[in-house]
Amino acid sequence: MSEIKLLQGDCLELMKTIPDNSIDLTVTSPPYDNLRTYNNSLVWTEDCWKKAIECLFRVTKIGGVVVWVVGDSTINGSETGTSFKQALYAISCGFNLYDTMIYQKVNAQPLNHRRYEQTFEYMFVFSKDKPQKVNLIKTSCKSAGKRNTGTARNNGTDYLSKKHGYGKPYKKEEPKTNIWAYRDWE
Repeated sequence: MSEIKLLQGDCLELMKTIPDNSIDLTVTSPPYDNLRTYNNSLVWTEDCWKKAIECLFRVTKIGGVVVWVVGDSTINGSETGTSFKQALYAISCGFNLYDTMIYQKVNAQPLNHRRYEQTFEYMFVFSKDKPQKVNLIKTSCKSAGKRNTGTARNNGTDYLSKKHGYGKPYKKEEPKTNIWAYRDWE
């Protein structure tokens, strides 16, 4: 079994001490758009998050994964879009955008403004090449035991074909969706 280490400190300084291609998994929620200051210890600028993504690419093993949990602030009536800029920058550094997930806050505190409540953050799942290990969390399948009747598709000829899996019964479990809910407060 692999050794598990928890490192705490300035990510840019700590990653300098980590060897290339040595990390299997990183889960991080950086202080996006300076919505949190962490005791005024860091101003999270574009330069900072770009350096962090570059360092993460360097230290991540081939087949390793980085889960980058971020959101956007609203400035002058517009969401910043910083989360998307970060995802696109990670791709330009060599990461694959393996999955885009939503981290939904159930019962988030209501705000008084003229827009829908911001109750989610993005969880961008980046991989360096194809992920080495994928262990999807599963949930009970409501259609378990029922038969897949399939869908007819035109395959570019005059014939209709059934999609893969036609006629097979659904399994007892299926992978969770890419929207994960959690309680923020009660």
